[in-house]
Amino acid sequence: MKIPHRTRAWAQAGFTLLELAFVMLVMGIVTSTLVPMVSDLHHRSLADEDRRILKTAKEAIIGQFLATGALPPCLSAAGVDSPTGNCDTARSLAGLPVRVADNRNTLIRYDAWNVAASNLTSAGASPSTKATACARLDTAIAAAYAAGQPAQCSTAPDNQNSATWPTYCATAQNIAFVLVATGVNRATQSNETVASSAARLGNRNIGTDRVFERPERRANPDFYYDDQVEVVTLQELKAKCPL
Repeated sequence: MKIPHRTRAWAQAGFTLLELAFVMLVMGIVTSTLVPMVSDLHHRSLADEDRRILKTAKEAIIGQFLATGALPPCLSAAGVDSPTGNCDTARSLAGLPVRVADNRNTLIRYDAWNVAASNLTSAGASPSTKATACARLDTAIAAAYAAGQPAQCSTAPDNQNSATWPTYCATAQNIAFVLVATGVNRATQSNETVASSAARLGNRNIGTDRVFERPERRANPDFYYDDQVEVVTLQELKAKCPL
């Protein structure tokens, strides 16, 4: 019995199991390649937007300093001045029309120079004013770093040289204020530690010692570091005097 022409043509035009398997294999390879790329592009986009959020907040804080002679206060969760840092960002920056959370809805971290002898914020026993700010900046600039003062690491770590990890932040430099967007937080990853060692590169943005990473520290997935940092130094504010 002969196969009708149309049926025979359809059978010849169809895919064999081998051909279908090959197509599925190719689709799997393409998918496995594209998914990480799309995820990476997504995270890069969020990081770029976080950077813009920080820059906008930084400019707003500098603008407030120029207008009033004072940085926003460092307030605790209870809404009172916190001379030891660990500022509640939502309360501290409540007076500014800026976003206080990143694109993952995680609060940005804020800290500011509120050392009693040269307090630059609008809170505390002796708030800063336009009349006192520049002299206080001179005092703060002349002061050596002491534990408990807002500061940044003196250098950024060399990701390729583990010998530098325990010491890259052995000394710190006083700063006027800092803003940090934490990126992807991985609570179960032990590499996200406060202090570095010869075996593990840590993250100084974690913890309560008020010492922060430098803005130029490079993101590195191996060390789970993708923070965005904006720092304004005491010298940068001093350059704007007189107010």
